[in-house]
Parts: sequence; C-alpha cells; structure tokens
Amino acid sequence: ILTIANQKGGVGKTTTAVTIAHGLAIAGWKTLLVDLDPQGHVAFSLGLPKGPGFYRLIVDEEPIEKVAIPARTNLEIIPGDKRTEKAKRTIVVSNFPMETITRALRHAEYEVVILDLAPSLDVLHVSALMASDWVLIPTKLDAMAVDGVNEVLRSMAEVIERGHRLGYSILPTFFDRTTRETVVQLNSLVETFKQHVWPPIPQDT
Repeated sequence: ILTIANQKGGVGKTTTAVTIAHGLAIAGWKTLLVDLDPQGHVAFSLGLPKGPGFYRLIVDEEPIEKVAIPARTNLEIIPGDKRTEKAKRTIVVSNFPMETITRALRHAEYEVVILDLAPSLDVLHVSALMASDWVLIPTKLDAMAVDGVNEVLRSMAEVIERGHRLGYSILPTFFDRTTRETVVQLNSLVETFKQHVWPPIPQDT
C-alpha cells in the first residue's frame, strides 16, 4: 500500500498517483487507486466520472468489489467527490479513526493499492499513513513545497512512534533546469535526504 502525499497543493500528487498506478497495471500488477481528495481528479484524469466511491466504502460500508470501477486493464479505482468530506467527518467520530482505512482495505485482493491524498493534514491523512507500507512525497522545488515535505515527515514520525513501520521516497517534480532556485532546492533535498530522493521529473514543453 503506497500513499502519495504532500501538504502543499499543485505539486503533481494526482498526476504521480495515476501515472504510477497505470504503469504498474501495464507491467501486469493488479492495482487499485483510491481517491481521498474531494476534488475527485483521479477519475477525471482517467476519463471517468467522479463519484462517491470512497464515501460508499467508509460510510455505507460497501465491499471494495462493489465500489471499485475498472479504469484500465489491471487497474481499478475507487473514485472520490465532494461526499469524501462527509466520509471524513464520519471517520472523525468513529471508534479507532486512525485504523479506518486499514480496516476498509483489509480484504482488498490487489497486489498494489495506491492512496491519493488531498493537500491537507487531517484524519484521512493520518489514517492513510497508518494503512501504508510506503509514502511517496512529490514536491515542487520551491521553499513552500519543500516545507510540505517536512510536514509529511513529521506526520510519519508520529505514526512510526505508534509502532507502524513506514518507508518513504521524495519525488521532485516540475524541475526547471534554467531556474537557480530549483537547482538549489534539489541539491538541498539530496544533501538532507540522500537516497530517499528520486531523480527529478523535468518540466519540459
């Protein structure tokens, strides 16, 4: 289970989630992509209608096989829409809210599950981290987005303190070779996080 997260918006989280999910599906992995963002852009990116899939999974407690939608060969999605906010409020008042997503995915018959988070720190964010094996943090190479990386890492530290093992990687996005700040920020990320930093995705026409 892989979570795509950054507290800062506009860093390419959904694009990253959809691209990795589709790549895994092409490679033959049975993959589920779950949209935890009320904007519902996972379905939109794949040319499918937004829908209350996550709401139905959490609030109505419908099984995954009823709410998952085929998107590509080997790829299914649980779409999101504005009702994801209502699902979040349900989680807040539930028993053991941090384990909600773990319980919901317990019987998921997929080789890989990818969780696409909204750019916010809330109960969905922590519940997703608790359900995950790995976190991928896309980030633009500017100060505010890199600060978002640190916020995710702080959230991860809290989850790890609870005894949950969790690995991570950082994916620099929108890398502009001609801008000094992006080069400085990339070098700083590599100096700080070493092998956790993936090669950057360039911003090319």
